[in-house]
Amino acid sequence: MKRLNRVMVITSALLIAMFITQATAYAQIGQDPQTKARHSRIVGLWDVQVTNTSCATGATLAAFSALHKFDLGGTGQVVPATNPMGLSAHMMIWNHVENDDYLMAVKMFRFDAGGTNIGWIVLNFEVSITEDADEYSGSGISQVFDSAGNLVGGSCPTLTGTRFTGEP
Repeated sequence: MKRLNRVMVITSALLIAMFITQATAYAQIGQDPQTKARHSRIVGLWDVQVTNTSCATGATLAAFSALHKFDLGGTGQVVPATNPMGLSAHMMIWNHVENDDYLMAVKMFRFDAGGTNIGWIVLNFEVSITEDADEYSGSGISQVFDSAGNLVGGSCPTLTGTRFTGEP
């Protein structure tokens, strides 16, 4: 009986050791590089000022505020402070390029006054975050497509953002 107890204790100890070793190895292999500290500094909610300009002339077409939400893993959302009747929710993907630089792409669907889908807009930006991770700025291109996928317009927006802290 003593021998059986000793075998059970040794077997249990080996199983526990194997479990811990495998769990540690899995955690190290499974780490997504975007969750590393430097790569995910942009994660969070940002107050953003958008200035939409003509690519040809540089003239301001529109300026408005927005909220940009960057989630771990490279997705996010944009909520512009504009009338939502003509546009769907704005969904985003982003990735870390290097140092303090990121790329982001946003897509939303367009609707006419009757609610019919008339196409979509794709925005692509290069943004840079400050060293203290409290501000970012960037520029990009907006491409407007009709429902058949034809490019029908565009603009060159710029962004400046500050981290949302809950203060007015």
